[in-house]
Amino acid sequence: MKTTIILISIAGLLAGCTKAPLAVVTGAKPIAVRTAAVEFSTAAIPVRVSGVLARRTEAELSFKIGGIVESVAVRAGDVVKPGQVLARLRPDEIEAQVTQARSAVDKARRDLARVEKLQAGAVATLENLQDARTGLEQAAAQLRIAEFNRQHAEIVAPAAGQILRRNAEPNELVAAGRAVLAFAAEADGWIVRAGLAERDVARVRVGDRAEVLGGGDAGALPGRVIQISDAADAGTRTTEVEIALERAPLLARSGFVAVVTLLPAAVAERPVVPAATLIEGDGGRASLFLVEAGQPAARRVVVEIETLLGAQAYLRTALPRGARLVVAGGEYLRDGALVTVAK
Repeated sequence: MKTTIILISIAGLLAGCTKAPLAVVTGAKPIAVRTAAVEFSTAAIPVRVSGVLARRTEAELSFKIGGIVESVAVRAGDVVKPGQVLARLRPDEIEAQVTQARSAVDKARRDLARVEKLQAGAVATLENLQDARTGLEQAAAQLRIAEFNRQHAEIVAPAAGQILRRNAEPNELVAAGRAVLAFAAEADGWIVRAGLAERDVARVRVGDRAEVLGGGDAGALPGRVIQISDAADAGTRTTEVEIALERAPLLARSGFVAVVTLLPAAVAERPVVPAATLIEGDGGRASLFLVEAGQPAARRVVVEIETLLGAQAYLRTALPRGARLVVAGGEYLRDGALVTVAK
């Protein structure tokens, strides 16, 4: 009895692994249809997204310390050279601090020399000598800080580039770290920053090709994905992607909006059918009719749609090679209906 049950179960499993025979609707007049071969493609679906043009290296330039602006030598749009002085603070307070720190160093040296003589004569203790040496080191450190601050009371161009914005004027009091000038380096080229949704960023890889429209160019600019963020933006839930342009856009400005078409690498082959052949779509699923070789009737197949691109539908569902897709007359069919293929 147990053996019989096992054999029946195995037979049932084997039957389930084979495609069920087509139930042909008999007694009905064949329906004329037109068919076409099922096409297959390994091309990835392009990702289209809007982004923002920018130079790859842009910086907000500021003074290390606060003070009154003495001069700003450039304006927005000016081209600058490396090391060119762009802005200065009034030096009065800074020079006074340097003088004060230098005087403190001189005094600390005199104190140390006096304590060394006293210590040699056993009048001062070792602790007095160590304190004097520490005092000199502290004064020297304060002098280095003052001289460093004086050095950074000027803003100089870090590289050849262009001024994007001027945010301060002469005689204006600015705080330490406040952006005085926005600077863009030309040598590192242009990029587009775009935010991709979760479903799209999963298909993009560093090195993928891209085409960029915008920035005053009549045609598309070629580019490549150079960076994909490891974290999504908390507000938009998109992931930032950077696309480097192979050449500078004409008449472009930082902040211009560009339309980017990302071209991911090839994927596994899957069927591509005309979207007009799909019927009774529901979410990501729809149906189509196939006429397989040697069969007098059409078979209805439920398929899962990967995406729609123009008039084409890319499918996740595998379709048999050699089968013909019903491209006209499918609206009159039902599963198993007899067909005659129009020439």
